[in-house]
Amino acid sequence: MNRQQAMNLLGITQEDDEREIKRKYHKMISRFHPDSLNEVGEAHIQRAQEINEAYRILSQSDKWETKSVQGTEAHGTDNHRSGKWEQRQEWSGELNEAAFIPRNIYLHYSMNLSEEERKEAQGKLYYQAAHGKYMWDPEEEDFTLFLTSLRHATAALLERTENAINVEDLSCMPDLKEYRFRVQAKLFEYLSMQYVNPLLVLDSLTKPESTDGKGQRIYRFKAFVASEESSPEGWLIASLRPGEYLFPKAFHGNQIQLMNKNRQVLGYLHMEDDRLYFCIIPLLKKHAAQVKLLVKEEDTGAQGKNNGINNKTNGNNSRNSGRGITRGNNKQKANIDFYFRLEDENYTYNSSDLNLKIAETLAGYEKYLRKYSSEQERFCDLFARLSRSNFRSRFHLKDKDIQYIQEKGMDTIRSHAADFVRTRLAPAQIPNDGKQTPMRGHPVFLAQHATGCCCRGCLYKWHRIPAGVQLAEEQQEYIVDVLMAWIEKEYNRNV
Repeated sequence: MNRQQAMNLLGITQEDDEREIKRKYHKMISRFHPDSLNEVGEAHIQRAQEINEAYRILSQSDKWETKSVQGTEAHGTDNHRSGKWEQRQEWSGELNEAAFIPRNIYLHYSMNLSEEERKEAQGKLYYQAAHGKYMWDPEEEDFTLFLTSLRHATAALLERTENAINVEDLSCMPDLKEYRFRVQAKLFEYLSMQYVNPLLVLDSLTKPESTDGKGQRIYRFKAFVASEESSPEGWLIASLRPGEYLFPKAFHGNQIQLMNKNRQVLGYLHMEDDRLYFCIIPLLKKHAAQVKLLVKEEDTGAQGKNNGINNKTNGNNSRNSGRGITRGNNKQKANIDFYFRLEDENYTYNSSDLNLKIAETLAGYEKYLRKYSSEQERFCDLFARLSRSNFRSRFHLKDKDIQYIQEKGMDTIRSHAADFVRTRLAPAQIPNDGKQTPMRGHPVFLAQHATGCCCRGCLYKWHRIPAGVQLAEEQQEYIVDVLMAWIEKEYNRNV
């Protein structure tokens, strides 16, 4: 591929500068990269390789020292020989020695792969170029490969913790996958903050639109909020007016939840460039910036020019005509002018405090595994049988139950469970047996129905504890352990 072919492929003109070339490259690669599409097809791989090769040709510069080295393709910390001599870049990026762990730096393969080398690469589009505590530089490291690097690093941390526990069969933990995902998401957030200097990355991605009277930089980003048309949030979005102020309500990981002036939740803020989340969120959390969000007013020309608001209805006459709403594909969407002002021009990047959070997260995961594995393995067969019951498996803790547990604590819940078992299940003769356990009103009641501990008849069916006989203390303790194992499983699944 020559330079002209590369320009044609990416739609580059002679007037385009380096920033515009990069923008067009990112826009095109996002349409074909398997990491973005959640699929790996031969056509996508071929097209993505062509796009990467075109960008490599156009972005070559003298600042990189190149050398012929044996290219490798890697997942996590595993290296696999590809047999391909790559022109590899001598990595000399900024280091963060305070980072919790090193990470892999991945680069895309070039197009100069033989058929045999393609097979050896196993359909992957990248290889490991370096390993260390390198900061992310969007000028040199592809965003999707940076995310892949973080995913591999967090997975390695979790696997290290799991191997230390030495649990023989993790399949006995039916909720482990969901809980593990939440832990990995938290680790991903912390590591991304360690490897992204938000001010430097922000400056490399965009330039401020203006400055205020104090010289503070003001940026404007294209953003939107959207929700299902029939949802409560969708109706609230439909009622928004051009120029109306919106407000951040809460941070959820790398997302900003929005609300209107009445403090009603609208959904999450979406930006056109996902890379901006990694700059904006950390600065806001550090109180180094302020935001202003306005429902956008757009001039759409002669057609549908009501209050300057674009209204797309996919051929339907929308009830939102003349308002700042886009309606289509069963979604309500409001475009937003997102103004972002830096409050602290002397902001200093420091990520060392995140190491404690990472360590605490891993310690919590290890504690969860140790406790969960011992108790859940004990009741693994029981919970497996209960999960096959349509009636038993429909019981779950609700939000108010979670809140109650948080207010009272697990020790108090265990004490309540012991009281309920002693007074409602332990007697040999129970006048209202079969009706003594309410269907709601306390987490223990839900646990009793979910685990077959609601009456003496169910106790015999599921636990082979005979009716008509006073329950011994050991039997009562066993029932309480079953109830608390289910409650803790449900609690960890939701919190």
